This record gives sequence, structure tokens and C-alpha cells, in this order.
Amino acid sequence: MRRVSTLQKDPFPQPDVTTKIVPSPTDGWDALSPLAAMDPKRAPILNNWVPRPGWVELRGGYNIWATTGATYLTGQPVETLIIYRALGSEKMFAASGGIIYDTSTQFTSPTPVVTGLQNNRWQWVNFTPALAATVIQIVNGVDQLRMYDGTTWTIPVITGLPGGVSTANIRNIAVQKRRIWYVLNNGIGQGTTIAAFMPTDAITGPIAGSLDLGALWNKGGYLQAIANWTVDGGSGPNDYACFISNKGQVSIYQGTDPTSASTWSLVGTFDLPPPISDRCVSRIGSDVGVITLQGVLPISTALPFDPSADRSVAITSRIQNQMFQWASLYNQNFGWQLISFPLQTLLFLNVPIATNSNQVQGVMNTLTGAWCQFTGWNANCFEIFNNNLYWGDNFGNVNQGYMGGSDLFSTINADMQCAFNYFDDPGRTKRMTLVQPLLTVSGPITPSIGVDVSFSNSTTSAPVTNFTTGGALWDVALWDQALWPSGLIYETNWLSVTALGHAMAIRMKISFTSLSSSDIAGAFDLGVFDSALFDSGLSSSNPILQVIAFNAVLEQGGMI
Repeated sequence: MRRVSTLQKDPFPQPDVTTKIVPSPTDGWDALSPLAAMDPKRAPILNNWVPRPGWVELRGGYNIWATTGATYLTGQPVETLIIYRALGSEKMFAASGGIIYDTSTQFTSPTPVVTGLQNNRWQWVNFTPALAATVIQIVNGVDQLRMYDGTTWTIPVITGLPGGVSTANIRNIAVQKRRIWYVLNNGIGQGTTIAAFMPTDAITGPIAGSLDLGALWNKGGYLQAIANWTVDGGSGPNDYACFISNKGQVSIYQGTDPTSASTWSLVGTFDLPPPISDRCVSRIGSDVGVITLQGVLPISTALPFDPSADRSVAITSRIQNQMFQWASLYNQNFGWQLISFPLQTLLFLNVPIATNSNQVQGVMNTLTGAWCQFTGWNANCFEIFNNNLYWGDNFGNVNQGYMGGSDLFSTINADMQCAFNYFDDPGRTKRMTLVQPLLTVSGPITPSIGVDVSFSNSTTSAPVTNFTTGGALWDVALWDQALWPSGLIYETNWLSVTALGHAMAIRMKISFTSLSSSDIAGAFDLGVFDSALFDSGLSSSNPILQVIAFNAVLEQGGMI
């Protein structure tokens, strides 16, 4: 008798289906870690998304504040913004095309206040002598020093500068211990190692003395900038004067009166990487940040280190590879600047890719140290005016940043690639089929979602243009019947994706604008009418688009 087997072949097992949470990159842009070992809360690409504690949000747009040209695209580059800060009032001036304009008032034809200038790249300080009015003094190493007292621009008389040079040879300026200090060129426009200083509370007249730092700097070079470093957290006895050479050597002095050896002494000379630009220093709280070839270094933590270890203490340490590329390629370009924007708790590092043509910004959240990158803001210079952020562009405009939901009449193009994730099992292949972005928005949006696989950067999904329409449409909806926009919307829609691999990274893009299509096509709401700029259609409110996290549906495959 033939024996018949009763054994049956086991069916092929169904793949395990799991749902995984992918955090939004609240730790920010990471241009340092290997892609295969990056923290899940970081991102190798984070353009125009701002990391906040708990979510990542779309940055605000910008709008024109004032234009120095006949129209908003015809002026020459604005290379300096100057802010006069007196008790209870502020004024803003813009330098463009050999003219300084008063740009304090929005949408007016700015008034030229100083003309016939040769250089638009000014360095400036506010200074308030005892029992006197605040003034600003501005220098550029080519034109005579100018001063503004709240009413009038003048050329003050300052005499006794070393070498018989005039105030046209002052290339940089600083204030320390109730004195104005000047960084000098020689008579033919070359840098020197000499700093001159005024008497206490003096804004005109003969200088009180000078300091030649050449003997302290064995690397040579010239004096590039002076910074006031406050060790005790305020303005007091531990205010140090830091003299920074273009070769990166820093000589630090302590004391109150540089004319007296008993009250003025050298603390020491230290080495830093070479600084970038005459605008290389910026106050960051009580500290001083210095833009150098190895990143943005805080003086308080950089000085005890050997220069080869400086990048480990750099503010830019999380984006060090990108910072190295910026510094090595563009260090000779004009436009480098570091500035804090407290209203949004952001620190801006302006990077000139091409002088007067193309710029990007590295932007850090000062609460968390998380970085991102801004594109679309082609800025030569930034300043804070009445607590808001302003920048001068390449076409003669002064723009207000974080104003509205569009970049003038263009969309805000944002791109986020989350960290590549093995989902706790690097040895198995996975197939991702669904992604659920958890969003908080101020209107309906449809982002473009894709998945990059195996450390690639090839997601081809095109961004989707969105118009914020949280309620009724003007000229379409019926009065007294349609609903006005109200509140925030929480988006939790599932979106289909297709991806197969070991390591995956969710990619999200959006081209966002809060303008209507007619605003974009015709730019009707911004024009010049009888020499007055008017604007009736551009929204001043910033968009709300926050990415809290992603849910992803995965099918777990076999071991490979």
C-alpha cells in the first residue's frame, strides 16, 4: 500500500505591520554627524524650518519696509543699516549708492541725509556721554567720520590721530569704559596695529592717546576689530577690551584708564582662528561671538583652548562641516554678520555666497542651540529696529523679516529631511506605505511627503503650492453667511508613500504663501503712487505651520 503524506507546506508568513513614531527634528540641522548614526531628533536638511522646543515650524516671510530706488527692484545694494537708539526713540538709516537715507518710517520715500559718499560699508556705535545726548558715530576707512545727534548729521572735528591721518582712515569703531576707540588705517588705506582712543565721555576734540599692538602679535597682520567682553555679566570692573588681529591673535586688556599704567594692564595675548570681515564680532548676552574660519567662537570658552580644538566649543559645532565650506569658499565676500533677534529667540549668521547677489543664513534657536538654514532672504546686512528684524537687500530695499506668510510676492520654499532611521532593526528590510504628519496650521495645507532610502537624497516629489484660506474668500463668499477664518487646525491625514530599504528618512517639502494668486501674478497691492509706497494686500501676520511628529506604517521584511 502506498503511503500518503499528510504534511502540508506552511504558508509564507505575512509581513509584520507596525506603526512607528518619527520625531520632528527639534534638535535642528546636523551638518556634523554621520548619516548612519544621526540622532533621530536632528535633520541633515532643514531649510526654512525653524526648530522649536516641541516642534519644527515654517519661518516667517518678509515685506518691503522702504526702498531707496525709484521702484522696489531698481536701487543699488543696501550695505549698511544704522540704528540710532536714544532714550525712548529709535531711528533707522540705510547706506546705498553713496547716500545715507532715513528709513525710519514705513512706505515713504526715504530722505537722503548724507550724500557724496564713496563707500557704503560703515561700522558704527551708539554713545551717550555723561549728562549729554546720545550720538552715533560711523566710519568706513574711506569717507570722513560722520556723527548724528538725533537731529543733525555732521563731520566732527577729531584731531591728533597717530601718523597725521584723518578720520577717513578710521576703519572700525568700538566703545569701552565710557571711551570711543578707533581702529586705524595708514594714509594709503592699509590696516595698522594701532588703536586710538578719546578722552572719557568725549565725542570731539583731540584724542587722549593710542595703543600699538604690533609688538604683541608674532603672526603679524593688522588690527581688525575691538570687542568689549564682560566677564561679570554686566557693565563693571571686569569689562575687558579685546583687540583682535586679522591673523586671529587677541590681546586682552583690563582697567579703566589706558593713559595710566597703574589702572590699565595687559591680561594676555591668545590665539584664535583668523576672523572673517570687519563685522566679525557681536555681543551675545555678556559674551562676544567672533566669526572665524573655524566657526563662530564665544571668547569666554575659546580662549583657554588650543586653536586646533576651537571648533569643539564653537557655537556652530552642530553644523561644522557646512560652516567649514562656507568659510573656506566665501570668507573674502562682503556681508558676513552675526546678530541676535530676541523677539524670535534666534541668532542669525549671514553668509554671502556672492557679494551683493546671493546670501543665505545659518539660524540658531538661542534657547536650544538647534540650527536651521534660511534661503530666499538675499541680505547684505541685518539690524534690530524697535525690536523687529530688518535687512538690506541687493536691490536698494530695506525689508522687514518675519512679516507675513510670503517672501514679498514669492512663496516660502521649505525642505525637511528627517534623520535616517533603522527603526530599531538595521538588519531587516522595511517597506513604508503610509505617513501621517501631525501638524498644527493656521489654514488648510497639503505638503509634499516622500521617503528617502539608504542615505540617498533623491525624493522627486514636487512641492505643492498652498494658499492659506482658513475661512471665507473675499469677493466670493456671501456676506453674513460665510464663515470667517478662526483658530488653528490640527492636520492628521494619512498620506500614501512607497519606500523599501533598511534605513529611511521622511522628507517633507512645501511651497507656502499667504497671498492670493492675483497678488502673485500682478503684484497689484504694492506700488508707487504719487511717490508714496502703498500696501493694502500683504498680510503682516506670520504663518503657523508646526510639525509635531510623524507616524509611519511599516511592513517588516526578512533579514538581508
